[in-house]
Amino acid sequence: MYQEYWRSISGTRTRKRNKMKFGIGWSTNKEAIIAGKEAVQQAISEIGGKADLIIAFSSPIFELEKLISQVVLESEHCQMIGCTTSGEITNAGISFGSLVVVAVKCEESEGIRPITVSGICENERLCGSRLAKEIEDVERDGTLFILPDGLLSHGTALVKGIQENLDPRIQIIGACAGDDLKRQKTYQFRDGEILTEALIGGLFFINGRQSISLRHGFYPASPPMCITRSRDNIIYELDHHRATKVYLESLGLSEGDMAFSPVEDLKETRVSPIGIPQISGDYLIKHFLKFGKDGSIACDSFLPQNTIVRIMGTDKDSLIRATRESAEDIARTIKKPKIIFVFACSSRMLILGEDAEKEIDQIKDVFGKDVPIAGFYGYGEIGPLSERKATFNNKSVVLWAIE
Repeated sequence: MYQEYWRSISGTRTRKRNKMKFGIGWSTNKEAIIAGKEAVQQAISEIGGKADLIIAFSSPIFELEKLISQVVLESEHCQMIGCTTSGEITNAGISFGSLVVVAVKCEESEGIRPITVSGICENERLCGSRLAKEIEDVERDGTLFILPDGLLSHGTALVKGIQENLDPRIQIIGACAGDDLKRQKTYQFRDGEILTEALIGGLFFINGRQSISLRHGFYPASPPMCITRSRDNIIYELDHHRATKVYLESLGLSEGDMAFSPVEDLKETRVSPIGIPQISGDYLIKHFLKFGKDGSIACDSFLPQNTIVRIMGTDKDSLIRATRESAEDIARTIKKPKIIFVFACSSRMLILGEDAEKEIDQIKDVFGKDVPIAGFYGYGEIGPLSERKATFNNKSVVLWAIE
């Protein structure tokens, strides 16, 4: 039945009709079965009937098999996608150990085509190509919403692999799954199945207006530097010197300061990533994964030799202001969104601390205190930085509003 429905809308031009409906459910109950029941029932009640798709953002603290089974049962076995998180986001603010569910109901000439690609951590670019080829029969505008495993090594390669084979009329947005900052294993959900090292998503065809905005709030804090030796995602030299030495000395530190500490434990690295200058004047932010004993720095994206980079800086006010600017970007075209999806890097939460809620407050201040919000903190954001073409980003916040 679903395939027949998909064929009926896949070649249809967008027409003025009733638009897609969204309902949001949320549960903080620690019992998996109760949480699944509460969140789904609330979400479905807001759309007034059976959903065509359920999107689930879940803390990994739950017994996931029980939780996802209950979500499927309560939604009457409709299509489902989702992933684990490092913090959940709703209109009520930020929570941990909770479940957020979005119920989606489509109208005529709209539709959602769920997608699954496994083994993405083996060859991200190839998996991106496989994903794009799965939807190469599409002949209309659409939005590709993706939720990849958060521990992939080359997010840039994944996005590039998709774009090389994707119809340019289809825009990309997404966020990488989390695991409550443990960085051990993230999970992706598809129709009751729990996967890892996978990409789950959906190709959306929406009649209403939509808008995407991505910002980070970091600014250059050093002179330009050149990557003089690198391989794949590992920087060995900056300006012909050991990468860690150059980087740490720019922060007033020495290599001895990180000798026995994981990179994520150095607070200075949270607010001082590297940025790659873009033609637009903005900077593409890259997150550090590991400092090597050989003086190398491993990042989560390819960094070719001869790339010009700068060490970036930020502060709480700058991060919060960036979120407000994203909301204001969207408000220029959409005044009353039916839903705003919010995907933010977990490192923003660590930097902001108790002020993290202020990012959500900025969105509510722009659109009204009752604006529907759903999303999560994860390990990488996918969206357009100053242009329509999507990029893989770190330490950013991306908003996707649908009218």
